[in-house]
Amino acid sequence: MKNKKVNPLVSKFTIAFLLLAALWMFVTDKEMLILGNSLILVYIVTALASRMLKKQKPKKK
Repeated sequence: MKNKKVNPLVSKFTIAFLLLAALWMFVTDKEMLILGNSLILVYIVTALASRMLKKQKPKKK
């Protein structure tokens, strides 16, 4: 069996989507739903930004 390495971004997206699904299923208060969605959106943006920053190479003068 091959040893596969999972992309960390895929793992973070999977966690975010599972949290969103649980949030939408179990939360009935509208304000908590908005707050939870906002926090998960911040988590996704942070994951994308950290991935983009890792790809950038420092410029040498």
